[in-house]
Amino acid sequence: MSRDWLLYLDDLIESAEKIQRFLKGKAFEGFARDELLFDAVLFNLEVIGEAVKMLPEEAKSAVPEGDWTGPARMRDLIAHHYFAVESQIVWEAATQHVPQILEHAKQIRKRFDVGNDSTVTKG
Repeated sequence: MSRDWLLYLDDLIESAEKIQRFLKGKAFEGFARDELLFDAVLFNLEVIGEAVKMLPEEAKSAVPEGDWTGPARMRDLIAHHYFAVESQIVWEAATQHVPQILEHAKQIRKRFDVGNDSTVTKG
């Protein structure tokens, strides 16, 4: 069963928004010491990376300034080299890169929203 790529885009947006909510008002020191918070952010970064991998090239090219490889590489790091994940790297990804990818994902969502004349092939 094939899943519509827009559902992956929605997953990406939801996970990025969660990360922003989780980290609102937090400092790195507290983040690095809070196992539950760290793991929650880590999981949502993995979701974002997996979702990016499922977006068709046509959708990603709608926002050419977007970093579409960074989240996928982060996902691979978490999934395959979990023992090498450092809290500073996760913090940087969550606080510096997630806001950008969220904005880019929302731009794509707006462009390919249901009822819009734009179409794209399924991924």
